[in-house]
Amino acid sequence: MDEDIALIIPAYNEVETIGEVIEVAQKSNLFNEIVVVSDGSEDGTAKKALEYDVKTIALPKNLGKGAAMTIGMKNTLSEIILFLDADLVSLREEHIKNLLTPLIEGRADMSCGLFSGGRENTDFAQRLTPYLTGQRALRRGLVNSYEELRDSKFGAELYLTKLAIEQELKVEKVFLEGLTHRMKEEKRGFIKGIISRLKMYWEVFKYFKRNNLSYHSLSSTIK
Repeated sequence: MDEDIALIIPAYNEVETIGEVIEVAQKSNLFNEIVVVSDGSEDGTAKKALEYDVKTIALPKNLGKGAAMTIGMKNTLSEIILFLDADLVSLREEHIKNLLTPLIEGRADMSCGLFSGGRENTDFAQRLTPYLTGQRALRRGLVNSYEELRDSKFGAELYLTKLAIEQELKVEKVFLEGLTHRMKEEKRGFIKGIISRLKMYWEVFKYFKRNNLSYHSLSSTIK
């Protein structure tokens, strides 16, 4: 199979880690295009991304993760899309290859990457809510509503998992050994990090309730 593959990295104030994520992605030689969407960052994230000569879109204000992902998709025509968070720590080329292989080989319509053996707290969070992982590959044609993805904010991953349920997609779980990410409390300080985390949970909860989703249906989709 010879299809174009694009990497989309939504980023908000991730200057400390964005460079490492891009560098590993470039070394993998798997992407026709890498698109970074800096979602109103104020810390030099966009400038850092430009150092790696990738397509970089700097939004003038923070619109939310769903909007950043949507804008990324609209700025590439590739058939296979891989989303990676910008705050990953210890990303390796094999992680990227393992996420893309199920689609490249035609085994799955979507793959979802789960942290394993990185840090216990981030591992546990993903075991509890695997449907919220930001590391996933999918075919662009599966996204049937850019408007819903755009407006989902931190519910973006819930929207993608909901698509898998509605369309009865083949979804493959991929364990990403040794991978973790910087927690909000580490990036923004304890108080601001907690506030940011609560805001994220609230947006996820609103999307969850608005769409009448259930924990069982979401969790059972990612096998």
